[in-house]
Amino acid sequence: MRYIFYIAAIIVVFSGLAVYGLMDTRVEVSTPAVVINDRIITESELKDLMITKPYYMTREEFIDSVITQEILIQEAVRHKINQEEPFRKSVENFYEQSLIKVLLDRKLSSLEVAVTHGEIEKYRRLSQSRVKFTKIGYKSVNDAKAGRNGTPKEMASDFMDISEDLKFVLMNLERGGLSQPVESGMGVLVYRLNQVIPIESAQVRETDVNQVASFIRDKKREVLMEAWTRQLKENAEIWRDK
Repeated sequence: MRYIFYIAAIIVVFSGLAVYGLMDTRVEVSTPAVVINDRIITESELKDLMITKPYYMTREEFIDSVITQEILIQEAVRHKINQEEPFRKSVENFYEQSLIKVLLDRKLSSLEVAVTHGEIEKYRRLSQSRVKFTKIGYKSVNDAKAGRNGTPKEMASDFMDISEDLKFVLMNLERGGLSQPVESGMGVLVYRLNQVIPIESAQVRETDVNQVASFIRDKKREVLMEAWTRQLKENAEIWRDK
């Protein structure tokens, strides 16, 4: 029923604007630019809409698209689609997803991470190497932290042929080192770097420094975002029926 509160909040806002309009005689008057049945689009409103005009559209084409959109909205309202529960739930879901996206975008942009020359050089060396590592599967994070009941699997691959996530995990390990537990669809995984073998071939792949730096920076931000989300969960009061 949260959408009722959203609607109520909108009503309060517009009611406040209406009262302000009645009390304040300095009202900005904008002449109509487009009228579709009972819907009036003022010149100032159209000016704001024009900011969203795709570059490939002419002014007339864009206005025609606005008219078409408004006619379809009016037709949907005439059929009372806006009063149907599935529609209300879709609006609520869109609102919540948009809210989350704005929050995550702001948090992500606020994270400042540095990429060192040593990290870039290590990635460059690994990109010209074959890595041998062990993937150890556990049933839970607690088992992984305790190192009990693990199922190890020895693996080997050219570094550039493994997934982006695994590249970042392995490049942050020294030989014999263990990664932090990683939750996945297959349970909880821990990786151990066993050996790095240089590829003795002239056909090694060139690495772009800017691309590597961007990769490392993005992965560092992902780690920080995951830690931030995990901290939010730990600080929250959560109850679930078992």
